[in-house]
Amino acid sequence: MHKHVDVLIVGAGLSGIGAAAHVKRDTPGKTFVVLESRPSIGGTWDLFRYPGVRSDSDMFTLGYSFRPWTDAKAIAPGASIRDYIQATIEDEQLGEHIRLQHRVIAASWCSESALWTVIAARTSPDEFRPGQPVDEQVVFTCSFLVVCSGYYRYDEGFTPVFPGAESFSGELVHPQQWPADLDYEGKHVVVVGSGATAITLVPSMAAEAAHVTMLQRSPTYIASITSEDRMADILRKYLPAQLAYGLTRAKNIGYSIFTYQLSRRRPEKMKSILRNAAIRMLPEGFDVDTHLSPSYNPWDERLCMTPDADLYQAIRRGTADIVTDRIDRITPTGIELASGRTLDADIIVSATGLNVLAIGGMTLTVDGAPITLADTLTYKGMMLDGVPNFAMTIGYTNASWTLKADLVARYIGRTLKYMDRHHLDTVTPQAAESVKTGNLVSLIDLQSGYVLRSVNALPRQGEKTPWRLHQNYLRDFRLLRLGRVTDDVRFGRRGAVAAAARIPLDLPGTGVIDIDGARVRYRITGQGSPILLLHGIGQSLEDWNEQHDRLSNAHTVYSVDLPGFAYSDRLPGRASLAGLAGMLPAFLDRFGLTEPLPVIGNSLGGAVAMTFAAAHPERLSSLVLVDSAGFGKEVTIALRLLAIRPVGIVLMRPSRKNSIRTIDGIFYDKKHVTTDRIDHKLALTNRPAHRSTLLDLAQELGTFRGIRQPWRTRLLAEVASLPIPVLIMWGDHDHVLPFTHLDAATRALPHAQTHTFLNAGHMPQIEHADEFAEVLRGFIAQQELAPSCTTTGGVAS
Repeated sequence: MHKHVDVLIVGAGLSGIGAAAHVKRDTPGKTFVVLESRPSIGGTWDLFRYPGVRSDSDMFTLGYSFRPWTDAKAIAPGASIRDYIQATIEDEQLGEHIRLQHRVIAASWCSESALWTVIAARTSPDEFRPGQPVDEQVVFTCSFLVVCSGYYRYDEGFTPVFPGAESFSGELVHPQQWPADLDYEGKHVVVVGSGATAITLVPSMAAEAAHVTMLQRSPTYIASITSEDRMADILRKYLPAQLAYGLTRAKNIGYSIFTYQLSRRRPEKMKSILRNAAIRMLPEGFDVDTHLSPSYNPWDERLCMTPDADLYQAIRRGTADIVTDRIDRITPTGIELASGRTLDADIIVSATGLNVLAIGGMTLTVDGAPITLADTLTYKGMMLDGVPNFAMTIGYTNASWTLKADLVARYIGRTLKYMDRHHLDTVTPQAAESVKTGNLVSLIDLQSGYVLRSVNALPRQGEKTPWRLHQNYLRDFRLLRLGRVTDDVRFGRRGAVAAAARIPLDLPGTGVIDIDGARVRYRITGQGSPILLLHGIGQSLEDWNEQHDRLSNAHTVYSVDLPGFAYSDRLPGRASLAGLAGMLPAFLDRFGLTEPLPVIGNSLGGAVAMTFAAAHPERLSSLVLVDSAGFGKEVTIALRLLAIRPVGIVLMRPSRKNSIRTIDGIFYDKKHVTTDRIDHKLALTNRPAHRSTLLDLAQELGTFRGIRQPWRTRLLAEVASLPIPVLIMWGDHDHVLPFTHLDAATRALPHAQTHTFLNAGHMPQIEHADEFAEVLRGFIAQQELAPSCTTTGGVAS
């Protein structure tokens, strides 16, 4: 079954776990879950396992505001940060809320229900690659969605094309996929890159390697910092842990703001400070101006840190050096540079940066309309213009990531409490037109290569607050912790739109999306491999309620009101079989269902499924036809009369008597002719669009004499030629499409499997719900075991 929570958090790294702790602390009545794609928590600090991996910010600001950092090292190794996150999970009792190996691939917002429907893929222990096939899906709904997935791809880093790389006889590795068994002791290593990763790797590897060279195309500003905070040590001796931590945190925040502002306002002064410090620490004669003096100003790109001057110490010892040059080509034994110089290497490390992936690569839709991040504006650096009940965490680039993450998490808590106090369900940032047409800049205001390569994948910022942040913790604290939560946002209540349109969304997993301008009602339940259920003529997705209940323990079950029927809008023009089937690709795409899946259709839904299969055979893994239209001429007199439009208009006038007659004709066992079903049928026929769609289809597909032959013959020939496994099921007392159609079906599709339900009418999925689910599960399992094989004729059970 699908699970609903108040808050769903994507990512179990430093910011995701912090967000979960704040939700629990600030809004203790809220339910929440944390979905993590990887098999372990920690995010960045679990992914990167290269030698020396460490924070490049002090842990007094990188740590959580509510949890003191107690280790001696202020610049902490990755393993210590993982331990800190794990200890937070245990102390805050968050473990039961975390779901590992759940990769969120799509999230769709429904304004009528004021809920996000979140589709997560079950992942393997390997890194998930965006766009890869998904075997099993899990569905969640939530009232508020918080994305804490960072901004880069975990499955791959950026590696430029190196001419001749395939000829290299040594090992070529990227820090993001560091081999656990890489032996570099006594070897010559070249680390290509000049960012934080390279500056960390070089001194760490130099401790064991014969020699390590940092090969950079251009220099980076590097500052030496102490790895321990002496003032913190003194304060911890005399003050309570939380107070000492808070004072140290405030000191370090102030210092980082000071150095950043000095860099931006007096760049020449900062250049001089960094240059003079490097000269003091490096050996005499080292060419500082070539290797450590970039052409840009400090903090145009991120300023890198070398704890206790470890990089400079390695250079001073002669175990490391820096070369500033360009790669001409890689040879079997090393690297030829543009200058003509050659670097011998046993190992080449490509520390060349990240590939940006905003919000974990998931697709976002709001009422069916896809959200393109590059076309959106960020509100207070955390929410998106026009996207309700959504926040994302993007930390600072000029300070510790967690400082911003803490502010975002606390702001979410403030917003949720405000909405509860005022009995509100939705909050949506709304940018004025003047903001949208003003001067826009990227969310990440750096000139680093990874940012410039991905500027079209990131949201934008406006000119002024609250549509722009300024990378200044004090200003952001005033805005996010003390400022109003009501500026430039629209609040609303659940069901306002649905009540006006009288769209029932009481069934678990129901929602409404927009497809080509038409609102389409759907239902999603369960977890596992996806299946799609299609109802019959004049019916609705409620025909599949019993199967949602029974199949959801093994499958993600999708059902839909076909356009024009029940509570879905009509498509432009006359309703047609091709039009109903033509909507399905867009419907599946909305939920990230790009792989083939089983499609099950009852009555007209069977004809829709066959039309879909004929047009898009690559989208179906199997086809299940339940008392399906398309196999014979005979049909109940009521549907034949509807083909005569004037008569049909009269017969379709809403009345309880007609509704009773219709429901009575569907079922063999009259216990299923319930008051609820009659009331539901009457509600449908009271909808003009539903009546018009039914009449359009009745006239397109049939006449007074019965179902037309030309479309049946053409469609069955197309389906018979497809290598798609087919199962045909029928009730032996069907008075709508008689049981004799099953013989015609086996002749038209001789390779199909069949199953007969004894003492069943037109909807065996209701009358024999358990048997139906068992047969369907067995058929799907059979195809999953032999996905490349077509079925043979016979009986399915």
